[in-house]
Amino acid sequence: MAKLGEGDDRWIVKEREDGANVNSWHWTTKDVSKHTKSTVAAALEGLSFAAPLDQCRITSAEVDGECSVNNRKGRTFLIYEFEVKLKWEGGLLDGDGLNLDSAKGTMKLGDVSAESLDDLDVEFTSKSRGSPCSEAMRKQGVAAVKAAVVACIKGLQEEVAAGAAADAAAKAGGAKVDATAAAAEAIAKGAPVRPLPQPLKVESAAAAAAAAARAPATGAAKRFDVDSDDDADAKAKARSKRSDDDDDEAPPPELARALKRLTDAPDSLTAVRLSNCGVRDVHLPALIDVLRKMGCGVQTLDLAFNRLTDAGIHLLAKALAAGAAMELAEVRLGGNRTSPSAPALTQGLRQVRNELSVVWRNELNDAKSIASVGTVYPNSPAARAGLRTGDSLVAFGAVQHATFESVTASVVPVVKARVGKEIDCVVVRLDEASKVHQIALTLVPQKWEGSGLLGCILKGACVEGGG
Repeated sequence: MAKLGEGDDRWIVKEREDGANVNSWHWTTKDVSKHTKSTVAAALEGLSFAAPLDQCRITSAEVDGECSVNNRKGRTFLIYEFEVKLKWEGGLLDGDGLNLDSAKGTMKLGDVSAESLDDLDVEFTSKSRGSPCSEAMRKQGVAAVKAAVVACIKGLQEEVAAGAAADAAAKAGGAKVDATAAAAEAIAKGAPVRPLPQPLKVESAAAAAAAAARAPATGAAKRFDVDSDDDADAKAKARSKRSDDDDDEAPPPELARALKRLTDAPDSLTAVRLSNCGVRDVHLPALIDVLRKMGCGVQTLDLAFNRLTDAGIHLLAKALAAGAAMELAEVRLGGNRTSPSAPALTQGLRQVRNELSVVWRNELNDAKSIASVGTVYPNSPAARAGLRTGDSLVAFGAVQHATFESVTASVVPVVKARVGKEIDCVVVRLDEASKVHQIALTLVPQKWEGSGLLGCILKGACVEGGG
């Protein structure tokens, strides 16, 4: 540890009388939407196509959206989200230079952002659908438009890098420079220096849905090995088949408490632990809103073993790539109701936020036993859920070792409150080779031919009469 007065001056963030943003530590932003929209539109309106489309042209380009230069912790980056609408027309010539065919139509790029730049979606229309010119434009013309948009955006990214480089040079010479303003000025002047890392690649919702549909069917209770991906397809299918019995969009109590605390004091929580709490996609916008707050101090976000799907992961990844929760160092997402392709949705975060670790292991962090499973009666709700004698229960809904008191005080109230409704559980089980597995199960307390609502024994006490 450095002695007093000998620390790295890059980390000086204390308030100053002169109001200076020392070493560009604090978040600053500058809107550059007007310039960037006109730049993209001009690049597309001047686009020329290779043969045989050399007689085709973009007749109009309309760009809507926002773009800003942002600085945080000495890093300068571009955040943008555009919608591009194009009109095109042209024709094909034969070998003698005579007009062979002509057509006109439109193209629409509904989402041009850091998350979609590697796989832009283009809506193509033509008034001469199926004609040679229309088909050539649909294939080659669309590809050329995509390439032009990517090149233009990367040029803007390079201009941001130029501004950051100018800022660094000025600081080395002892000058006081606003990094955000310097980058914005560089964009206005247009001075590319070097490319920034590739933007985050996120699969489309349609692709994610297709991947999920390819997962093979399995039983409701399936073992998911924390050290292997062999059961990944089975996991996605099994968990997706479980119904969400709560139509209420209100956040789970654990999430509600975290949201209130982060709203009242954004820097009051460094670790938000929401594993196995029933968090669904519909709850994420509220969480993302508080993570975007200035001064948010969350460093660890645990969302493992919830009910998130690929769509929710996409939403969260997009927010993190755009600068939400800049202090975040680790997010845990394993054990959710995602398809096998879901980890790809967060893979690109390494490029835009290399300090952020995304953990996809199907395991609860710091799992400790809260009860051991004794007898499991045949045909009981516990048996149908997949519980076995000898299992070690580490999560019963939101109840984990940190909040567990006893079966009577902690488990029974949850059972009584969830009769006929699903309770997500996690157990630890040893296989024949003494290998440890964490297994996600869904238990539905209900009356059956035997006594009680579960039909099993926990910690030597029969959970009956409401348990």
